[in-house]
Amino acid sequence: MKSLSMAGLLLSLAACGPGTSRSDEHSSSKDTLGTDSAGIVMQKEVVIRPLSGYFVNNTVKFNSDIQCWVINNPEEMKKVFGVAKTMNNTIDTVDFSQNLLAAVVLRPSELTQSIELKRVLQSKNELILDFIIKVDTPKTSYTKAMAWLGAIPKTEAKEIRFMMGDRMLHSFNVADLPK
Repeated sequence: MKSLSMAGLLLSLAACGPGTSRSDEHSSSKDTLGTDSAGIVMQKEVVIRPLSGYFVNNTVKFNSDIQCWVINNPEEMKKVFGVAKTMNNTIDTVDFSQNLLAAVVLRPSELTQSIELKRVLQSKNELILDFIIKVDTPKTSYTKAMAWLGAIPKTEAKEIRFMMGDRMLHSFNVADLPK
């Protein structure tokens, strides 16, 4: 009996090993969105491409600790983000004919900050981006505004919601975006 419970423990530990870890760095999760009127479970997979090589312009005014954007053209993007080009980095680009730019920015701080896209849910009318945001010590010797940027495919979704768990950070009506 003791060896049977030990075997069960080892199997459960093996199931949580490094080979089972999932990274959402380049794709979203495939999650259940609920059920329709006929009781059919709706789910879709959405691929989000994170972007690197950008910083938040120092002209951006912060109304809250967390700001969200959905941007539909390069001119609007340049108002919020600058290119952080060095000798050996690559700047990711956005094809605005195929994608929208989604961004989450934290108010400038000396604290250590991180933003992670936890999951993406899509139904016919809405796209939900669910984030994990951490602000913690240690302090740095400088102030920075942490930013997460991602290219999201243009879909039939009419609304894009930025969430942090159960808390809605912001919601955008796609039809209201500047062209």
